[in-house]
Amino acid sequence: MAALAHSDDTPGVLDVHSLLRTIRNGLIVVVALSLIVVILTAFLRPLIASVKVDESVTTTLAQLVILVLPYIAYIAAGSAVRDQLSDHPLRAVLTALLATLVLFVVISIGHFVFHLGPFVPTSSLEMTFTEAEGGALVESLVPGGVAEEAGVQVGDLITAVRRDPVTSGTLSALIARSAEDSPFRLRIVRGGEETQLTVRTVLAGNDDLGKLLPGLVVALIVTAVAIFWPGQWTPYVILLAILLPLLIGYFWLIIATFSYRTEGLIPLDGQGNVGGWTLNNWNFLFGADISGLNVSIWQITLNSLIIAVAMMVIVLLVSSMAGYALSRMNFAGRRAFLSFTLVLHGFPAVTLLIPIFFVMSYLGKVPLVGEFIGFNKPVGISLVMVAFELPLGVWLMKGFFDNIPWDIERSALIDGASRWRTYWEILLPQIRPGILALGIFAFIGGWNAFLIPQTYSTGAGTINLPVFLRQLINETAPVNWNQVAAVGMFQLIPVFIIFIFAQEYLLNIYAGGTKGSS
Repeated sequence: MAALAHSDDTPGVLDVHSLLRTIRNGLIVVVALSLIVVILTAFLRPLIASVKVDESVTTTLAQLVILVLPYIAYIAAGSAVRDQLSDHPLRAVLTALLATLVLFVVISIGHFVFHLGPFVPTSSLEMTFTEAEGGALVESLVPGGVAEEAGVQVGDLITAVRRDPVTSGTLSALIARSAEDSPFRLRIVRGGEETQLTVRTVLAGNDDLGKLLPGLVVALIVTAVAIFWPGQWTPYVILLAILLPLLIGYFWLIIATFSYRTEGLIPLDGQGNVGGWTLNNWNFLFGADISGLNVSIWQITLNSLIIAVAMMVIVLLVSSMAGYALSRMNFAGRRAFLSFTLVLHGFPAVTLLIPIFFVMSYLGKVPLVGEFIGFNKPVGISLVMVAFELPLGVWLMKGFFDNIPWDIERSALIDGASRWRTYWEILLPQIRPGILALGIFAFIGGWNAFLIPQTYSTGAGTINLPVFLRQLINETAPVNWNQVAAVGMFQLIPVFIIFIFAQEYLLNIYAGGTKGSS
């Protein structure tokens, strides 16, 4: 007992009060997160089900909370002793590790009682098997289990499930991924003769306490990391955790573009073996045949470029002039116009598709200009996109002009400069970051546009890349998803380049206006 200390002022290896305080902090986290699970499963899920709504969000959230609950509790235990590290480092570490051990026991008891975590029931065929030449060899059967009732015997060689050859490992993986009461049509070799038996999976309890040891090691490691974790890294780790699903998606996209096919994040060849790297998915860059469609990717890319550039130029010209007028001039209807632009920005584009179709059909009949701005014309499509982008552009440009002091403009006017010259030579250079940011957003909006081009373009001569991607996904024929991923990656390349080199200007658009160049 001499090693125990009862206060921070008493020397010793362990401070009981600090230990109890650390355990309390961890238990508070456990109770709070457990209450969230109870609310989601016992109250919110039945409430939503009572109004005949089929949803899985509450179940998913509850499972996510259950998954992270132990780790958050261990992090809380480690964080609780960080203020003691400078004075009593050994005492702080021992306190946190002992508190983690107590929390681990409490959480493990909860997992055991409610069949969670390592004790969650798993799908089983109630038999054991081992690897053998040609398949999986049955070693033992649970007396009275589903495998024995179906006629499986010890010594049977399972060669396939339906027509798919299996090994011991693949069979175990198939069983683990299956739901309760899933039928397994097993091809079995017995005494040199082949037969087929159907066995249905059941949920089997998992009471193996040996599985707790890896969890205890992980708990102690998490606590140790929490004790010595540099605090300045925390925001970046949280941001990385939030972005992780998105990053995994892009990682899969890159892998898929250079492989025959993928299973998760694993590239596979034509026989299902790991590997299978190929450049064949990028053959569309050099030929006209893409998944059976006789089109040129460069013509489609040119259509996307025309729509994006035309949209960017028109939005910048009109938005900058309109923003200047609304910021610097008083005229009748100014407030009404500002309100009207907000209403237009809130209008869903889908509600105007039919009226716009009639307008574009009429414009197509106008002499000279009809062949450029009518239906099924890239410039005409970009004009429709401009109409929906202008309200936002006008408001953004007005915000940038509002941030320029009046003294600069007055000085130019007093020196004899005209309104146009003041606008063009004095004020526009002041809002160059805003112009670049709006231009980039307008370009990306036109480059990634789908709804308007899909509605008002037909044929390979006018469709853009997003519409072409949709055409690659055929409901009646097999889809080469790896080539779809390659075309999608090809479309993303300009966007990646723009964001890499223009991050600083893009951030300005969220600030509501910034003077001068950055």
